[in-house]
Amino acid sequence: MKRPQYVFRPNLSDPQHRGAWALLQQVPPAKRKEFLVQSILAAEQTDRLEKSIRKVVREELQAVNITGAVPSPLSENAIPDSALDFLNSL
Repeated sequence: MKRPQYVFRPNLSDPQHRGAWALLQQVPPAKRKEFLVQSILAAEQTDRLEKSIRKVVREELQAVNITGAVPSPLSENAIPDSALDFLNSL
């Protein structure tokens, strides 16, 4: 079986391609193939993990009862309890 081949020709006017090319140039030539393989697999794993997290968060948010109650703001002259507690401790 013939080994598949892929040629990477970045478009250096694209900032993402330029950044990817810069990173690839930092990798020693003998390790570039492994770097690309690991990068592709890591990107796929990140996508799967993000989908799983989103699914769990959606499920948990459906189980939560969120009310629209907003605490009443303090009047302008009211002294917060924490300030009174501090003064009482003196």
